[in-house]
Amino acid sequence: MSSIIAFPSTLAAEVTKGGHHVSFEIIGKEFDQDVFKIHLFVPSGFNMADGANFGNIDLGTIAASTELLKNKEANVTDLEATAIGTALMSKLGIGGDMNVAAAQNNQSTLTYEGSSIRTFDLSFVLVASSGKEAEMIRVIEHTFRKYMYAKKEGEFALKYPPLFRIKFMKGKKVNEFMPFMFDSYLTGMATSYNNNANMFHKDGSPTDLTINLSFQEQRQLTRDDLYHVPAEGGQERPPSKVQQKFDYPAAKTGA
Repeated sequence: MSSIIAFPSTLAAEVTKGGHHVSFEIIGKEFDQDVFKIHLFVPSGFNMADGANFGNIDLGTIAASTELLKNKEANVTDLEATAIGTALMSKLGIGGDMNVAAAQNNQSTLTYEGSSIRTFDLSFVLVASSGKEAEMIRVIEHTFRKYMYAKKEGEFALKYPPLFRIKFMKGKKVNEFMPFMFDSYLTGMATSYNNNANMFHKDGSPTDLTINLSFQEQRQLTRDDLYHVPAEGGQERPPSKVQQKFDYPAAKTGA
């Protein structure tokens, strides 16, 4: 079997004509199988979700405590409303009734805690039209499943599974109008056999196979990873015909 698989067998001809496809490249060393790149047709309805994580912090007590420590004439009610309470009043030499009802202005504000590590799914329906294609499907299925798992190293240690470098392609070039994914781990795989009919080829292979793949990028991203970020005083790169032009992120890792 070749180290590069294009399924179905007609895909290679489509690529030479500028056809759309998805490229999966396994990033790692010392594979025990000779397949390291798989090309499949682009599935319909691809979704990519971006997210940001926010928390909150109460600035009221922090700011008030700082100011009150500087102020010898602080209002007793303000002192009682802060978390430092009696200790701060004692430090400032101010007496007061600690039973005075006081409502604290927390001055809550959002805090940015980083972007969500992106996840995405890809689903493929593979239908074999020949014994050769049935064998290609078997290798594709086993390759994805094998490299989702870690490898045992010694008695206790596990070696991380390899990363997948996934690209939406138009012919032999990256399609800049589709999302760019950073190197990702395969986190889940669901396989369904013979969805269309409970039939098998003579060699026992199912007539069709549906593979649902779930991926998660290796790390959090920043704006600099996805877009051109100008130096201070500079300008953003002008957009292309339809959208802002991306720098392909994998180029930074030697792809």
